[in-house]
Amino acid sequence: MSALLRALARVFMRVWFPQVRQLPPAQLAAWLADSSRPQPLLLDVRQPEEFAVSHLAGARRVEFSDAAKAVLENVPTTQPIVCYCAAGFRSSVMAKRLARAGHREVFNLEGAIFDWASEGRPLVCADQPTREVHPFNWLGRLLLPRGVRASAPSLRH
Repeated sequence: MSALLRALARVFMRVWFPQVRQLPPAQLAAWLADSSRPQPLLLDVRQPEEFAVSHLAGARRVEFSDAAKAVLENVPTTQPIVCYCAAGFRSSVMAKRLARAGHREVFNLEGAIFDWASEGRPLVCADQPTREVHPFNWLGRLLLPRGVRASAPSLRH
């Protein structure tokens, strides 16, 4: 059930954000493993409580409300960037903002951290490996399989 709901969420993100380039988790994993390619800047567009439970190694948390200039001060427009959040909405908005600000290689992690974790890809918490992800709210509890859903209070009802 959670896999079907995540697939529907991916479709909605592509419909709502047709101008945002989507990067499937498998492609990001291959990119991160390829030391011959310039590594992307990973931007986590979730709340501090979500980030504290887990995130992609090396990711930098940014506020959803921040303007592109504030997020990428001193970051060259040629730097590849991958944004992610819980299911893809917040990160798609941020990716769109960054692309409009002139950054050329901006992607949204398709399916966001929910798909990444559901596929068993690596996450960290305080620099230690973890499997759990903050569900954000009641819908996130439906999108995440039990094995990766952290027992954490909802941030929005």
